[in-house]
Amino acid sequence: MDKSDSLRVRDVRDAYRLIGECRDLGGEPSLWYRHMLDGLSRWLGVPQVTGGEARIAPTGGVEVLSAYGTSTAPAADALFQEYHRENGPADDPCFQALAKLPGPLATRARRQLVPDSTWFRSASYERFREPAGIDQKALSFFQVSATALSGIAFHAPLRGRDLSARELRSLEFFHAELGRLIGGALVSDTEPGPEALSRRLRETLACLLEGDSEKQVAARLGLSHATAHQYVTALYRHFGVRSRAQLMAHVMRRPPERRMPLVGRPVRTTHEPPASTRERVDRGPASSV
Repeated sequence: MDKSDSLRVRDVRDAYRLIGECRDLGGEPSLWYRHMLDGLSRWLGVPQVTGGEARIAPTGGVEVLSAYGTSTAPAADALFQEYHRENGPADDPCFQALAKLPGPLATRARRQLVPDSTWFRSASYERFREPAGIDQKALSFFQVSATALSGIAFHAPLRGRDLSARELRSLEFFHAELGRLIGGALVSDTEPGPEALSRRLRETLACLLEGDSEKQVAARLGLSHATAHQYVTALYRHFGVRSRAQLMAHVMRRPPERRMPLVGRPVRTTHEPPASTRERVDRGPASSV
């Protein structure tokens, strides 16, 4: 390996600076992913960077869960969005080749994955890249879990330069360090959110977020204690947690506006004691709106 291909202190510093900025936005995937892509575009001087997450199906196929992009060319970005709505990476030979590589992390230049003769005849190139005047230069996959992947792809003008060996190493280092945080400090698109909950489960979650016990949830929503317990158990299953503390920690990682849809949120009546009251009393059903 040539010395010029090695990571430099500046590369490591730039990588950790961008990761730190992503952590500040980590509660919402659409925010931290877009900030990450913008940062990588500026860092490596590439005009278009795309990325997102995918789920590995039991059959071995890949289901795309999210696709984000940043571009200095609006037309290229519009084509990217259309491409993912129609096909996603299912017909991308680079995506398919990268997914077959062993190990939790793979970062390669496009020419390391697919020869020009195959690439320039692919639907992925002819329908998306060529009309946009761009070419795929590099891709990186990080296996977040046994069934989930995080992907990043770099695009540049058709006659633009390829990423250097040092830039590929920088990208690989960055993705390895950032990938370890997905599902932790960085909320993953694979994680269940409150958006898919039924009205009653959203109301139950709202009560729990305000500190109510199951007994108070039942009182506020006009439910039996047994029914309230069933709703709380259903929330545990939905979010994949085993305790109230884990549930709170999971939900509170998201920004306030995304923690709980406010539709149907129960209102605490003036005669009902707050959750912080030490001596709790079991009152009748509270009104709700």
